Amino acid sequence: MTPSKPALEEVTGYLGVGGLLLLGLFFVVDGQTNFWTTVEMYTKTGSFAILFTLPLLVISYVLGLLASLAVQTLLDQFFPPILNPALFAAAARKEREPVLSRYLEVERHARLLYGCAFAFVILAVGSLSVRRYLPPGQEVVSTICLILGLAIAVACPILARRLQLQLKLYVEAFDTHSPGAGDA
Repeated sequence: MTPSKPALEEVTGYLGVGGLLLLGLFFVVDGQTNFWTTVEMYTKTGSFAILFTLPLLVISYVLGLLASLAVQTLLDQFFPPILNPALFAAAARKEREPVLSRYLEVERHARLLYGCAFAFVILAVGSLSVRRYLPPGQEVVSTICLILGLAIAVACPILARRLQLQLKLYVEAFDTHSPGAGDA
């Protein structure tokens, strides 16, 4: 694994989470104010792409990072964190590069899954906000989006915790079965 790969995955992951959050927030605002007409007006200008692309990318990244860290912090208040300094120390012992790499990978994926949980809640709420724009008889689509969004939002932190538990077992098994387990 090259050092740039995790950094690139992290940046794109937070951009994705932030993008989902912005989309959900847009749905909520548009559902309450019909904001889409304003957006359409600005997108027709020649300077729109230049003035809005980079700031939206930065905002997406920051929102994704904030959401990920906020959900992780909130969950750590209610559930004991699985990834802790002792587990990191065990993974980072000398001559354990594969274990340390796996630890860092799971930490990245778990943090992104936490951020996705928040993003999907906002998207679920947003799907209800834009319900009035759907053609008559199609309102069930927003209800399905609400249910799916909430289901995914619940599944994300569960999956993150599952990945962390698997990692913990992996690190502990490596400690138990490695020939130099007492060496550090």
